[in-house]
Amino acid sequence: MKKFTLFYLVLTSLTAIAAEFAYIQPISVETETVSAKTFVEDDDKDSIVNKLDKCLNTPLNTKVDMRGCKLYLDDDKDGVSNRDDKCPKTRSGVSVNTDGCEPDADADGVIDEKDECPNTSKEFIVDNTGCPQTAVLKIEFASGDYKILAKSNSKIEEFADFLQQNDGYQVIIYGYTDNLGQDTRNNQLSRDRARAVMNALIEHGVNLTRLTAIGLGSKNPVADNATSEGRMKNRRIEVELLQ
Repeated sequence: MKKFTLFYLVLTSLTAIAAEFAYIQPISVETETVSAKTFVEDDDKDSIVNKLDKCLNTPLNTKVDMRGCKLYLDDDKDGVSNRDDKCPKTRSGVSVNTDGCEPDADADGVIDEKDECPNTSKEFIVDNTGCPQTAVLKIEFASGDYKILAKSNSKIEEFADFLQQNDGYQVIIYGYTDNLGQDTRNNQLSRDRARAVMNALIEHGVNLTRLTAIGLGSKNPVADNATSEGRMKNRRIEVELLQ
């Protein structure tokens, strides 16, 4: 009798539980079939599977990096590949710019490490220590006159600033003309133009004792006097720096 009662109680409890959860529906779970092929496809046969390959069409037998992109050689190990390296034999361990060359901030052809005169104007020709020797100043004058045109004032100021920052230089200012006109007139005009530049530098704070003005007329042309363009180039001011 006791066994029957116990069985009846268990059956009643199960019936009650079933009734309580009668309206709870099972959750549907969608599954995605993933093929093993997805993880091993390597269309360009570079050993980098498509899923990780950033360069999917690399030519066959091309050496690639971990991204699957063409691996470019870097013989001097400076971080710039041979194809982009303008200085392919950089010394080991030195820093380089994006061209693979040692930095040359003032672009004078002497690397910063060896440049004893940094920030030299690009108009100067420098020696092997990066220090200026000569330059052609882009100074313009009125035709047949020695008055400096206003557009050239910035060049005067720039050169004056350089001289004040580098007070060890003595400066020779050479004035030139084209070959039109008489030599006597050209010689005088070239002297006047050289002196005009000298006076302008003095006005900007350069000491007179550092400056010498010389007129050379139409000597030493740098261009063909047969053309207007050539004559314009020959009407110039050159400076020589002495230490």
